Amino acid sequence: GLLKDPGSNAWVKVLSSLDCKYSFEPQAIPCSITWRRNMPSTLSTLDGPMVKTEEEKEVLVLVEPEDFLKRLFSLTQPDLNQVLPLADLEGSSTKTYSLAVMGLDAYRRYVPGEWWCWGGSQWVEISVSALVVLQLWGNIEVLFLDTWQEFGQHVSALTKAIAKRPYKRQLESQELPFCTAGAWASGVRVEKDGTGLWQVWKRQIQQFNRVSPATAAAIAEAYPSPSLLLQAYEECSTEDEKRLLLSDIPVKLDVSRKDRRVGPDLSRRIYLFMVSTDPDLVLDLST
Repeated sequence: GLLKDPGSNAWVKVLSSLDCKYSFEPQAIPCSITWRRNMPSTLSTLDGPMVKTEEEKEVLVLVEPEDFLKRLFSLTQPDLNQVLPLADLEGSSTKTYSLAVMGLDAYRRYVPGEWWCWGGSQWVEISVSALVVLQLWGNIEVLFLDTWQEFGQHVSALTKAIAKRPYKRQLESQELPFCTAGAWASGVRVEKDGTGLWQVWKRQIQQFNRVSPATAAAIAEAYPSPSLLLQAYEECSTEDEKRLLLSDIPVKLDVSRKDRRVGPDLSRRIYLFMVSTDPDLVLDLST
């Protein structure tokens, strides 16, 4: 049982370290663990809002090795009640059950038995088939553990996951406008006729260090696509001419500010980016 074994205090210690209340009570299924959550009620009193307790859907059942083996080999018929008698329990269809089997390997090694001491391959074939039946027919997960410490760690992880569930649901249901509605983060839609490609090209230029939207727009207006820019580079006669190709492009700024040009530094960086095949090349000499 959960408390009868001499080593079971190990999992109780793990349970005590959690930031939650626990109690040992009679359960509809022997040796099982269930979880309850205190929820604010819609009703209220003079002392404030009332709190209601709701039971979670998870049920963890500790199964002795001998009992598990006997029930496991009864799965020759599609009757899951032979493994876990749940059909007669009220609300059992809304629950999610998992089985924790403690010390199965040790039990098979040291306890003689005619049908559970078969050879390795035969045992694996039968046990895997039975576990598939449990998973597919009853949605029951089986966990094999060797020590009470492992059992406590599993209970701890399951408790934390259940505790975080409402927060995760709320987080998933919330809209994140800064991720989806932002002009930069939402991306650019490119139509089949090519509409939107100019915006993509402009944003690619803007990814260079110290490049404003106005500067990127000026370059994209002068050369509306990467292929046109590459074609312009091919028409240049010298390397210096290629590096300075974009430097004199005027950048339209606010009327209150003086106009300026792209400049030789950015022109050089874009040229190297477009033609270089060196993956380790540093484009920005100021970094």
